[in-house]
Amino acid sequence: MPRRKTSKSSTITIVIVAFVALSFISSMINPSEPNPTATSSATGEQTQSAPSPQATDSTAAESLEPSPEGSETPKAEITPGDSGGSASTSNPTATLSPTPTRTTAAPATEPDAGNQEAAIRYEQLLLSLTIKAEVTSGYDRDLFRHWVDADSDGCDARKEVLIQESLTQVGLGDRCKVEVGSWLSVYDNQLITDSSKLDIDHMIPLKEAWDSGADQWTAAKRQAFANDLELPQALIAVSAGSNRSKSARDPSDWLPTNQSYICQYIQEWMIVKVKWELSVDQREFNTLSNVATRCVN
Repeated sequence: MPRRKTSKSSTITIVIVAFVALSFISSMINPSEPNPTATSSATGEQTQSAPSPQATDSTAAESLEPSPEGSETPKAEITPGDSGGSASTSNPTATLSPTPTRTTAAPATEPDAGNQEAAIRYEQLLLSLTIKAEVTSGYDRDLFRHWVDADSDGCDARKEVLIQESLTQVGLGDRCKVEVGSWLSVYDNQLITDSSKLDIDHMIPLKEAWDSGADQWTAAKRQAFANDLELPQALIAVSAGSNRSKSARDPSDWLPTNQSYICQYIQEWMIVKVKWELSVDQREFNTLSNVATRCVN
């Protein structure tokens, strides 16, 4: 049988298929990278670089500052980094919740802080006292010259105390006579408006002072003690009745009938004794210590 001749078109087809196959194999072995410049030019579009994370975080941190308390909640603009192009990008907004204000609680005060302070004062005064047996003879009131006018203003020490301790404006007559005033007698809690019904009490009675060391003083020192206007606790205006009830007795034998004043009374008693370096006997000391303990408990 005669051989069939292959047509020309079939030959061309085979050649094309072979060429395509070779091209495909070549592209798989050496793939070509796209040219971004060419792509950009071809499409006519402009590419934009993304903002760096550091730039974005920094800008956002600056724009997210909390507003002061009481102001409106701000809307923070988060600005992207520099794009290097002219294209504009809309800025998203972020709503912030108000930052809570930190409050520092005041340190708690111990409920017995006042008693602790008082206890320290009493202890210091008690430790400052000298315990010694009293002198029992030689006292004479005339050894303590009192109610002198030390500053020569026409008012002796008694009248000076009345003027200082009056709760209202005093009215003075001739020779500094106190005619009008109002005084609280703390020994018995009486309000007195007639100065003639008042005594000026020496917190430490003159005889008690003598028995506690003033027997060794000079006349000048005894006079200074009897007219002490520098120490507020030394001289006090009280009702004549309460002063005479006290007489020359120390706290082991007498305390004010005004119960609310007793703690202050023993404190003032010790203050005067400490200033003038007067001793206390053992019984007196025990009473002061016991009353002080009750005052702080």
